[in-house]
Amino acid sequence: MGFGIYSLLFLTFSLIYHRPTLGYAYTLTLPLFAAFAFRTFHITQWIHPVIVLALAYYKVSLLLRMFHRVTGWEKTLLYSGLGLGVIVSAAAPTLGGLDSAIPVSIAATLWAVEALWRKNAWLAFPANGLYLLAYFIILIELKVDQPQFFSMGAALLGIIQHYLLTRAGSKTGTFIMGMLSQLTLLGTTYIQMVGNGSQGLIYFAALFFQAIAVLVYGVIIRSRSLTITPIAFLVISVLSVIYILVYDLLDVITTIVMVGCSGGILLALGISAVIMRERITKLGEKLSDWKA
Repeated sequence: MGFGIYSLLFLTFSLIYHRPTLGYAYTLTLPLFAAFAFRTFHITQWIHPVIVLALAYYKVSLLLRMFHRVTGWEKTLLYSGLGLGVIVSAAAPTLGGLDSAIPVSIAATLWAVEALWRKNAWLAFPANGLYLLAYFIILIELKVDQPQFFSMGAALLGIIQHYLLTRAGSKTGTFIMGMLSQLTLLGTTYIQMVGNGSQGLIYFAALFFQAIAVLVYGVIIRSRSLTITPIAFLVISVLSVIYILVYDLLDVITTIVMVGCSGGILLALGISAVIMRERITKLGEKLSDWKA
């Protein structure tokens, strides 16, 4: 009741004196009122009603900006909505439960919408970070302990951020994000492959296809770092597999098949590139120069 009275008073003062900055006191005390009110009904997951308020704040702010009603309240509601989303997301892992990923996903969506509204690729960083947090919460609650699942989600969102930064023309940010993404993906798989010894051939296959996927993406967007690094990982992985198999005295045929298939696929890709060099050259002339 106390926080409810405070929220009404702050709202009244901000409207009477036309001070939108006083609205921050209202947008802060109203979620506290909602959280304690829901506890009365034995609903301890306060992040759900609070994220609804954050969504309402942001929606009203977006409507004010769409209809060009610049009164100062649009900024107050905007920052309050996004800020509440971050606070809820920070508290979600401590509260636990599979449903705690829902408020985090909503908060991430608010940042994503704002990034699209402003056409600002840098605002996609908090959006992707919150989506990744929601993904991790789901995996943890489902008792998933394979690092592969965590690294693939992080790498996928990193690649998305890399593409957005590429469109924004940020060379330094593009290079850093591209390297972090592929090192997270390929590095995790390589460590698991080496750590499992002779049982790590399944991870070699996973690393092979992951590297091919990154390589294709790098060729499409014409990125040096996303083509050289996957090739380097493939070479190192093949050498590591040979060492592991020979060291453990496994069947030589397995080594020949694994390495032969990898080499055969790489050779086929090379021959295809030579045959289609004229088309690739024409395509390259239509595209921009290579990026970092």
